[in-house]
Amino acid sequence: MLKSILRTAAVAASFSMVSLSAGVSPVLAETLPTANEMFAKMGFGINIGNTMEVPVNPTWWGNKFPTEAYIDSIKAAGFSTVRIPCAWYSHSNAMSRDSSKADIVPGGGPNEIAASWMDSVQTVVDMCMRAGLVTILNIHWDNGWLEGKLNDTDKDAVNARQKDFWTQIASHFKNYNENLLFASANEPATTDDNYKHETEILMTYHQTFVDAVRATGGNNGSRTLIIQGPSTSIDRTSEVMTVDKLPKDVVENRLMVEVHFYDPYTYTLLNDVVDWGAQVYPRYYWGDDLATGDDIVHNCGYNAWAGAMGDPCTSAQIQDQFGKMKKNFVDKGVPVIIGEFGANDRVEVLTGDKYAKHRKGRLAYYDAVMKLAKENQVVPIAWDTGHEGENNMTIIRRQTEPDGSVFDMDILNIMRNAYGLGNYVNNGITHIEGFGGPTGIVTATPARVNLGRIVRVGNRLESDSDIALFDMNGALVCRGTRSLSLENLPLGIYFAKSRGDLIKVNVR
Repeated sequence: MLKSILRTAAVAASFSMVSLSAGVSPVLAETLPTANEMFAKMGFGINIGNTMEVPVNPTWWGNKFPTEAYIDSIKAAGFSTVRIPCAWYSHSNAMSRDSSKADIVPGGGPNEIAASWMDSVQTVVDMCMRAGLVTILNIHWDNGWLEGKLNDTDKDAVNARQKDFWTQIASHFKNYNENLLFASANEPATTDDNYKHETEILMTYHQTFVDAVRATGGNNGSRTLIIQGPSTSIDRTSEVMTVDKLPKDVVENRLMVEVHFYDPYTYTLLNDVVDWGAQVYPRYYWGDDLATGDDIVHNCGYNAWAGAMGDPCTSAQIQDQFGKMKKNFVDKGVPVIIGEFGANDRVEVLTGDKYAKHRKGRLAYYDAVMKLAKENQVVPIAWDTGHEGENNMTIIRRQTEPDGSVFDMDILNIMRNAYGLGNYVNNGITHIEGFGGPTGIVTATPARVNLGRIVRVGNRLESDSDIALFDMNGALVCRGTRSLSLENLPLGIYFAKSRGDLIKVNVR
């Protein structure tokens, strides 16, 4: 038997999952702040990477489901913005299981998102909103259903799915306040030979996104929306996705542009030697403190084709890139986010003096990115996957204990100091309620929690119909006919569904 009784989402307003049919009045739409007014609130941010965007199961890539302690720690660390990369396709009946070709969610339309997954995402969004973070929710790579299909053959099907998904997502969150932003995609992939035409196709996907969100009404009528450049490349975005080519909107000044920054790739992400007509080694050393002798091949700026050191990597290259975004977008009234940036920490790859030299350059790299992002008025959002071993970019701990503690204090303080916050001191946070939501509060009593059709009595759920219990990933746990026991279940969060009612159940 469980050591403590089951508590449902009805006890907490921010996690209530009861339908509006229970008598809750709809939230009236507001005119939300402009994109530039939102930019002023965003400061610098961090990604909840390798989690909600993992196809099928958010725990498969090493992270547990986000906890409130972790989310609150993000705010306490000084971040004002959080980006939630998110998968939807693999949680819908649009994707079939390879073995049986059966729909993941039987019934419904061809692009229907599982209700249990929508509520899992809401759980994370609500924690971020309660922490007072500007929260960016996107459609991430997600098996490449959009990002790998910038072509004429697939564009009609992609646009249909884009419309279906964003109609469902936006409808679910339409009453949330201005601190929730939607982002159309992640890194829509273009090719070197055809990127101009591929960008034209990409813009139809973005237009579909804008139109679908606006059509849902509520606060989505004026919510700030984020548009990704081709390959999220600064050069390509500046060249072929100029301000005049952004999607048409029914409301002015509510669009932002997103690019990513992992320049140079050989320094930030390359982990193994590659043959690009010459043997190109990962670059470990950035800035002024460079290696000599045989290790010169690992210097950022080394020319593998010439077999000699070229121009060292400095902040001048970063300024060149960020300056393009300021000139082409910020100065023309369109805010910019650097949705991802970072450089691998070569801990365990290098040791001793070599690692110390690398570490010094990496700190200088983050310092340059942060200071130049602030100077050029773009929002820097660090990529963070939770991984703590070699080649990590983790700042806030979530794979080991204590959950939410600072993993890389040096990087965090560099980010804070660039924005005038001083070194990290955890003064805690104050939760913010009343950020909006799709549902209202249901009154609870100690003995019996009335949740519309579903009623809880002790460690049992009752209903006037069949009850199905799902885990956070949308997998069916058990069923009951008018009654369902909650005893002997693993501790955690579940979702119970009976006819049209869906509630969140926390077993502790």
